[in-house]
Amino acid sequence: MTYPALFLDMQKTVLDKARLDTLADTPRVKDWLNMAYMMACLDTNFFISKQVTTPALTAGSTNVAVPSSIQDILWIVPTAVDGSTWGPMILLPFEQLLKMRAYQGATLNTGAPSRYSYISGGSPTIEFWPNAVGGEVLTFWGTFLPPALNADNDQPIIPEPYRRVIEYGALVHASEFQKDILTQQGYEGQYQQWIQALRGNMNTTAGSMTQQFLIEGTLPWPKANSVDQGF
Repeated sequence: MTYPALFLDMQKTVLDKARLDTLADTPRVKDWLNMAYMMACLDTNFFISKQVTTPALTAGSTNVAVPSSIQDILWIVPTAVDGSTWGPMILLPFEQLLKMRAYQGATLNTGAPSRYSYISGGSPTIEFWPNAVGGEVLTFWGTFLPPALNADNDQPIIPEPYRRVIEYGALVHASEFQKDILTQQGYEGQYQQWIQALRGNMNTTAGSMTQQFLIEGTLPWPKANSVDQGF
């Protein structure tokens, strides 16, 4: 087995440990490895970072589709028609957003959207406030799942030695397939040990600063970065 492990190495490991048939069971093992891979990424937030800018908003628009490549929204940064970049938009409950629209009434907006609510579904969108003047763009900062392992020399984005979590996750599926409860319990324990190790590694890679929620009062920057714009 090579180090770092390739997709082919992981397949051989699972086939050997589970005593599976190389010819008949390899397609199953590939699926199990990819399911374990995606589950580990979701469980530990081990994603690929992404920045996507939307097309220019149309005048009067109140929502926009979330870019399909975004798995998890981190921030949305609006750019006004004049090219000025505003601070990150603030996530609000949808009910509060509706109230803000009602309070605004027929008042015309002269800036970029600054508040949003997330609407989930097969094609998720964000509802924003205030309405678009027209010409603004929104830059989504977020994450997405890595592509599935396919070719024999593919490598997961999870680094060594934590790739064992993918193998043991697949071995849980393999023991379930064989209806081997005792072996399944052992592999589930190994999987939990490695997923906790990977999560612990993720918790320290961002640095030593606290990751607690930011409590905002008066912001130290104006809502737009022009010198004549108030807070």
